[in-house]
Amino acid sequence: MKKQLFILAVILGMASGCSDNKKAVENEVPNNTLSDFDHKETQYYSNGRRLYKSICQNCHMENGEGLGKLIPPLAKSDYMKNNRANLPRIVKYGLNGPITVNGIEYNQPMPANPKLTDIEVAEILTYIGNTWGNGIGSFTTEEVITSLSEKE
Repeated sequence: MKKQLFILAVILGMASGCSDNKKAVENEVPNNTLSDFDHKETQYYSNGRRLYKSICQNCHMENGEGLGKLIPPLAKSDYMKNNRANLPRIVKYGLNGPITVNGIEYNQPMPANPKLTDIEVAEILTYIGNTWGNGIGSFTTEEVITSLSEKE
């Protein structure tokens, strides 16, 4: 009897955990299936997701929609599509001053993340670039290094 109750509790716990995350998972579907990625891209995407959740999610939210008129969205962002070369610098060095995203002006400073390595910046951008309808693809470490070495 105890074993049956334990199994029932485990099943109910798993079911409730899955239902709570259903909406978040639906909003986080990558543009490409992971089977379209090579091994390195899959690793970058997976690591980028983990880094996004620990570094970026507090402001840009779990679904990448930002925070009203304070924090710009990353989901379906025209700014990301039109400013790919600047994105590594923004992630690493932050951003001050106004930017326009999807027709809305934002002027909240974004803090720098100077401790991020070039690979970590590429991983975060690979995750964001392949999620929430962005369709800007993956970032390489070489692309990040080039961007970080350029003057804005």
